[in-house]
Amino acid sequence: MGEQRLRRRIGLLEAFSFGYADVGAGIYMTLGLVAAYAGPATPLAFAVASVSYLFTALSYAELSAAYPEAGGGMVFADRAFGRLAAFIAGWSLLLDYVVTGSIFALSTTGYLGHLFPLLKRDEFFGPVAALLVFFLVVLNILGIRESAAFSSALVLLDIAGLSVIMGIGYLTSFKPFFDKVNLGVNPDWQSFMYGSTLAMASYLGIEVISQTAEETRRAGATIPRAVKLVSVVVIFFALLFSTLAVGTVGWEVLAASQKDPAAVVAEHLPYGSVLALWVSVIGMTVCYAATNTGIVGVSRMVYAMGREGMLPRWLTELHGRFKTPYRAIVVFAVIQLLLAYVGHLGLAADLYNFGALLSYMVVNLSVLALRVKDPHRYRPYKVPGNVPLRVGGRKVYVPLGAVLGFLTNLAMWLMVVSTHKEGRLVGFAWLLAGLLVYAVYSRRRRAEPLTPSSP
Repeated sequence: MGEQRLRRRIGLLEAFSFGYADVGAGIYMTLGLVAAYAGPATPLAFAVASVSYLFTALSYAELSAAYPEAGGGMVFADRAFGRLAAFIAGWSLLLDYVVTGSIFALSTTGYLGHLFPLLKRDEFFGPVAALLVFFLVVLNILGIRESAAFSSALVLLDIAGLSVIMGIGYLTSFKPFFDKVNLGVNPDWQSFMYGSTLAMASYLGIEVISQTAEETRRAGATIPRAVKLVSVVVIFFALLFSTLAVGTVGWEVLAASQKDPAAVVAEHLPYGSVLALWVSVIGMTVCYAATNTGIVGVSRMVYAMGREGMLPRWLTELHGRFKTPYRAIVVFAVIQLLLAYVGHLGLAADLYNFGALLSYMVVNLSVLALRVKDPHRYRPYKVPGNVPLRVGGRKVYVPLGAVLGFLTNLAMWLMVVSTHKEGRLVGFAWLLAGLLVYAVYSRRRRAEPLTPSSP
């Protein structure tokens, strides 16, 4: 029997939707959390986070187009540095995919709770979020095209709705507040740094586009276009909407409304009750689409790691009818369901950045390494800012964008490690557990006798 392969069934809209759903939904989730720390400098915190995101997105565009395989950062690290680096990148991203599937389910429940306040009560908040994850687990087993179509519809609704809200807000209710920003005092530097790391959670979804590269039609052209389109749209919305929010309701109100901050902003606009209802619906839908990307991402990453022999190949089994990695979906969905059931939004946000930023550093370094190691690979897109250097007697074009991507992600990761206590403890514990799994499983595979080939 030949190796099972994923089908190429995704186009530009679907690839864009998966990326936008995870990245674009971040503003609904993090706006109140960022305001609680960055205060009137909340838009600036989003701007700082966007720099790291933009450079990394361009690195993903180059690598995903050149190596259109499921696995994303893990595949790139494997080709650049070998299996151990690949495992660390993949295992780090698994943490964030697991958290994505739960944290956005909690945000979905928060906006649903704006419509049905009973759901904001602790005894209902977590269980409802877990139920939402369960529904998407079933949907993803049925197929990637069905899952992609679902995400596309929700994303288009969000873009249209948020554009209307911002138009109304800036024309009727926005009040300049920039004179209140005094970095180092209001907010102080530690609070601003912490807020910037939380804002980074709005931008940690670009990996999911590369995860679907093996299922994307004409991936060499489609993936870079989707990455660049997501980057422009998401940064535009994050900066403009966070500025509108602080200028309309003030950062104090946002900080007190962490479960549904966008709906609270809409309440302060003309026809606020109607617009708040509308924002609650679109916030709920796009956060639910982001929940879906977490399930898609974790299943494809486990599939890729299992196929490369880093995790048991049992996890790579595709469903006989639907051709989806149903075992990977179900196994890691258990963790997502439990984290959603706990219902602690702040804990999930603390965990969200650790693994992705670590993997993103590896991805940016992989661009540099593969320019040297695999110089003749066809690259439909290249990270800009290429400087010619002589390496081993050969001319190599070093992309400054990837260098800056590594440095900015390193700075953000060090900020996370120094300021997020729970994220630091769980993040390093997750890494340690992964390295133990890798060591045990690798030793077991080496000890297994080779199976004779069939005649």
